[in-house]
Amino acid sequence: MFANKKERILDTGPRICFFLQTAFGTSFAYLTSGVFLSGFALSIGAGDVLVSYLSVIVNICGVLILAFAAYLERFQSRKKLTVILTILSRTATLFIIVIPVAVPGQMRIGAFVFMVVLAFTLQAQTTVVLNQWMMGFMDEKKSGRYISLRQTLTLGVTVILSVAGGFWMDFMKGEYLGFAVLFAAAAVMSVCEIILLLRTPDSAPYRPLKNVCRLGDALKVPLGDRRFMGFVVYILTFYLLLNISDSFTMVYMMKYLALPYKTVTAMYMIISLPQIVLLGFWGRVSDKRGHEFVLKTSIWLFAGETLFMSFAGPKNCLLFIPIAFLTSSVGNAGFVVAVFNRRYELMPRDNRIMYDNFYTAVIGAGFVLGPMIGGAVKRFLEAGAAVQYAAAIHGIRCLYLISTAGILLLQVIYYRVQGKREVCVHVKG
Repeated sequence: MFANKKERILDTGPRICFFLQTAFGTSFAYLTSGVFLSGFALSIGAGDVLVSYLSVIVNICGVLILAFAAYLERFQSRKKLTVILTILSRTATLFIIVIPVAVPGQMRIGAFVFMVVLAFTLQAQTTVVLNQWMMGFMDEKKSGRYISLRQTLTLGVTVILSVAGGFWMDFMKGEYLGFAVLFAAAAVMSVCEIILLLRTPDSAPYRPLKNVCRLGDALKVPLGDRRFMGFVVYILTFYLLLNISDSFTMVYMMKYLALPYKTVTAMYMIISLPQIVLLGFWGRVSDKRGHEFVLKTSIWLFAGETLFMSFAGPKNCLLFIPIAFLTSSVGNAGFVVAVFNRRYELMPRDNRIMYDNFYTAVIGAGFVLGPMIGGAVKRFLEAGAAVQYAAAIHGIRCLYLISTAGILLLQVIYYRVQGKREVCVHVKG
């Protein structure tokens, strides 16, 4: 039965190509970011706040791509632009691994930050353009199911790499050679990804509705779209509140709880595995009930995640972190399907790169401001403490409570505003 559904969803050559590309792209991204990039950063002496940013570095660097919107609108070939950006982003990312052997010790952190920002800014822009190319072959009636199927493949690859990579890095005891092997494997994945992109047919030539040639235009047009901006503000606020605490999860587990790589990766498998089952369900609900319904419903669950994380300490972390991650998994399965489709639902078919760059940049601000606020609160709570280690653990747990309260308040406000809007529409009608 599942095979038949998959066959109907993947009913064109381009959709199959984009589906397969996801496996190689995900492999590259996972091996060069997340747990492994954080571990690499800690090995060269990076601090807590810097490592906290690494978990959401693609989103943070998305702020910078707004400057490219006007220029990229001039490209008519989505395929050519995607391939060029993929090559540049993958090459820049792979340069990160040579920093310990090519850069003197006192300059390594600065060089690391520069290369990470460059690489992941290019990656953020690559994702935007790739999505534009893919959307040209999408069936809107099947978009929820297609994105859920694509995300299922992403998570399947992530689970495999989590197990293999976690055991490998524990075997290598976090040494440089271990990271070098992971990046070498990522290089092979990037070559396969580029070959597949070259074999994917191009979409119809892209012709923007409006002649956008300045940065001011790239800001003015989306800002004038009230429905789109309402959605952007909602998602921005959510990400900001979530990342006050969530951005510290990696450093909390690896540094303060001293969990081994295989345990950390196993924890993240708890996020991945249930989503593989739930994505299809959320995709069908999203196509039937609407993407906004699934979006609003899923965000409630993230408050549960941060609440359970606030209970997780050195003695009970193996109980509360899995519960928190399981709650996050259920919510994230619906969120990734709904937020992707909802934003393209609200964008005009033309000037989508401009709208998507604007969205990515604004949402990226949430990933910048969240850890900044969280870091400031954490430093405040640690100030003057006799035992810094205990104070840091206490501070991070307090951040989770702040995120919980903020997300709950956001949902209450959003539902009240939306209720008033629906009443106004009904009265006018």
